[in-house]
Amino acid sequence: MEIYSFLATVEQIYTNLPDDKKIDINSNLIPKYNDNKDYIESLNNIEYLGAVKFKSNKVIFKGENIAFPFDKNNITYPLIGETILILKISDVNYWLPYSISLYPNYRENVSISLLNTDREAVQLSTSNKNSDYKSAKDGTPNSKPSKSDSQKSSYKKNEKIKFLQPKDGDTIISGRVGNTIRFSEFFLTEDDKTSSPGIFIRNKQNPELDSKPIGELVTEDINKDGTSVYITSGKIKIPFKETIKKQKIGFSNYPNSSNFTGDQLFINSDRIVLSAKAKEFIIFGKGNTGIITDGKFSVDSIGDSHIHSDNNIIFQTKRNIVLSTDGTGNIWLGEVKKTSGKAGEQVQRAVLAGELIALMEEMLDAINKMVFATGVGPTGAGPHNAAIFTSIKKRLGKIQSSRTFLSK
Repeated sequence: MEIYSFLATVEQIYTNLPDDKKIDINSNLIPKYNDNKDYIESLNNIEYLGAVKFKSNKVIFKGENIAFPFDKNNITYPLIGETILILKISDVNYWLPYSISLYPNYRENVSISLLNTDREAVQLSTSNKNSDYKSAKDGTPNSKPSKSDSQKSSYKKNEKIKFLQPKDGDTIISGRVGNTIRFSEFFLTEDDKTSSPGIFIRNKQNPELDSKPIGELVTEDINKDGTSVYITSGKIKIPFKETIKKQKIGFSNYPNSSNFTGDQLFINSDRIVLSAKAKEFIIFGKGNTGIITDGKFSVDSIGDSHIHSDNNIIFQTKRNIVLSTDGTGNIWLGEVKKTSGKAGEQVQRAVLAGELIALMEEMLDAINKMVFATGVGPTGAGPHNAAIFTSIKKRLGKIQSSRTFLSK
């Protein structure tokens, strides 16, 4: 089997079969694939997925210049005007990406685009020292060859995006807008020699790199790129820097950047949302587990919320600690146990200081007004030590806390 290859320029991209090529779903001319009755319909839907119409000055066989992706499962979809490699196998054209451009987000070989334009309309000037293009019709110099309308792309080229600086043996997959995946053995290792596997995913290039010259190679920055996901092992040292201002008290031994080696997963972004839409969401921490935030921290649940520790549970704040129900529930300190609250029971009801003080004041007032029966009749002079009861009444406020409150 002979294989012909040549470079071409993309004129049109297909995502489904053109209407004039749709196959009659009732046709018996197309064999069913694995007796699947939906095979013809699937041809109409996805046969042309990723196919392109191309333009080339190479004419190998007559026929329409349509090429299909060489691997439909792994495609970087081309743009109109980009350069691609065509493989002609058994009268069927397949295309592969062709990337020699200085721009990661637009893959055009200008010299190939020139060859694939109308050669009667554009020719290369051999007399101009600046090697400008000249129109064959009027000889007017142009800095670039003009393209036909079919070759013009509405895609906005971004010259700010840079290629990544590779390490030995790296596999790098680059999108068009600073989104990359690096499979590496030596990137960010402590000595650049120790084999430590890592996968580095970056979405959006660090804006500080936008002003770098075209062609300068750059590296990922977990602290400055848009969103980063690092999966690392061994002696890869992650230069992560926390941005929180909150002083770490309960988790003061939180590791710093010098400790960030070994098997790790780092996710760093402006916002992170993790959702388990149907089943459990579970976090296991073999070591210490901490949540540190400059904002609010909340837990909302329909079911019960449990906090259990084999050691102390400490609530510490610079302001208030509020334990509140909706007015119908109870607050239990200690055991949760059915009780009448009578004396001697293991669980009893809390006392309201204000009510207790009021009752004790009434009792002391009543003591001071006591009437005693004598042999000559009742006396209203009150107890001999009434002054002591009056002194106790004045000090009743000391039994209440100035910072802890209870609801009825």
